[in-house]
Amino acid sequence: MKAAGTFLALIFCSIIVSAQSKTTQALHDANQDALALFFYKNTLKMLNQQESKEFDELIKDIEKMKFLIVSKSTAGFTSGKFKTLVSDYKSEGYEEIMTSRFDGKNFDIYLKEKGGKVAGTIVLVSDEEDLYVLDILGSVPVNKVPQFFQTIDQSSDIGKMIKAFGGDDKVSKKEDKDSDHN
Repeated sequence: MKAAGTFLALIFCSIIVSAQSKTTQALHDANQDALALFFYKNTLKMLNQQESKEFDELIKDIEKMKFLIVSKSTAGFTSGKFKTLVSDYKSEGYEEIMTSRFDGKNFDIYLKEKGGKVAGTIVLVSDEEDLYVLDILGSVPVNKVPQFFQTIDQSSDIGKMIKAFGGDDKVSKKEDKDSDHN
């Protein structure tokens, strides 16, 4: 029952939330096959199925978030495109705070401050196959970003969507689109 509520909340939030960054929106617009999920604080709280106080602490400063997954092969996403993406975020006022590696993924974290307070956080997570973008209005403790990403990835509903994005489901969606044009 709780999982069904989470899924419905995700659908509802995807209708009413917009991107916090113009660069993230442009990336999404250029990659229509990308998986995009939208969250408000209440939606994120629903992901906390173990009712962990630690996870609640992680999300306390998030107002809303866009989670975008771009298949590198489908998008033709090269290291040059990644450098351009980073440059575009920097032109919006985001500053690089940290780069790390965790569980075979590279994490690049960028913050944008307004009035001495973190107004926005961009987390770029990259592995061999996909680029994950967490565009957050608000902030997550920088040293906890890998844990935050892992929690989202392991959420039953979101994890299934992420795994389906890279699997056979992606192929069948493309075939459905191709057959619609015939």
